[in-house]
Amino acid sequence: MGKYIIISIGVVIIGALAFLSDLPDNTSSKPVLCYLATDLSNGFNVKSAEYMKKFGIEAGFAVRILNATKSAERQNSQVETAVATGASVIIIKAVDNNLIISSLKKAIAAGVKVIAYDNTILGCATSLSSILDTIKVGEAAAEECVSRLVKKYGSPKGVIFQIMGDLGDSYSVFISQGFNRKIKAYPNITLITRDCPKWRGQAKATEKMLSGNKNLDAIFMHSDSHMTEIITVLAKKGYKPGDVILVGTDGDPDALKGIRKGWVQATIGVPLVQQVRGAYQFMDRIIGGTEIVEGEYSIRGITGIVKIVENTPVLYLPGTIINRENVDEPTLWGNMNVRQ
Repeated sequence: MGKYIIISIGVVIIGALAFLSDLPDNTSSKPVLCYLATDLSNGFNVKSAEYMKKFGIEAGFAVRILNATKSAERQNSQVETAVATGASVIIIKAVDNNLIISSLKKAIAAGVKVIAYDNTILGCATSLSSILDTIKVGEAAAEECVSRLVKKYGSPKGVIFQIMGDLGDSYSVFISQGFNRKIKAYPNITLITRDCPKWRGQAKATEKMLSGNKNLDAIFMHSDSHMTEIITVLAKKGYKPGDVILVGTDGDPDALKGIRKGWVQATIGVPLVQQVRGAYQFMDRIIGGTEIVEGEYSIRGITGIVKIVENTPVLYLPGTIINRENVDEPTLWGNMNVRQ
């Protein structure tokens, strides 16, 4: 396993360096767009950065990719740097939705257009948020867990361990809200929840939970990029594929591999390409100061819904339930080659 991790990290670092080494020079006549990534340590974030660059170039921007490496402090500095170096647009996947607000307000006051990607930043009137409908994702994950518990016991009962991410990330917070609301309707289901600051410690939390709860029936993961860690813990504890119900979110390649091998029962996939495209869908209106109105919009083959939330247009995109029946579908981002 150690060798696998070293190889994987090496690939990610090489990919990250490729993005950072391809920055445009300051003499470029094109308007500058900065994409501020939380990190480039998993497939979703790497793929998002690739499409940010692809669609940005197509839209006529000189694109800069800045990697915060999960540091809220570094990302705040990157916002200041983007403004100081003449960025016209900032698209940001925030490390911490609360700690970034002050810096973004300064950027907006300086005339920079700010778009939130993959989460909403409340308390700061950004030009747009392009996100997965995370509350519905949480509800769909709950329904998956409940249906499989009914299949196991004949009625909705059992113990579910929910592994959240960082509480400063609205992505995880809203997923939990949807999940909790659905599970609350079933009094015979016990729900145990743990958060993981900076999205770390999932394996340790799982080991501790399995040691104290021999009757654990299901695990709901908020991040598929950590699914291999959970499967490794289960295998070391003597569990076999299917002994514990595993449900995730993202549609990461690790989760798809887990579905094929029987460890993972389902995950709620993110329409990654459409979500990135959504950040550019209204760019002309954003630059021109034209209002983005509520309603349904077609985003590369799927229907998104724009709602105005605290003076910010928020584009909500639907997730896809992935299981044994559709795990090999080539349009799933987890099945795409990194450079596709």
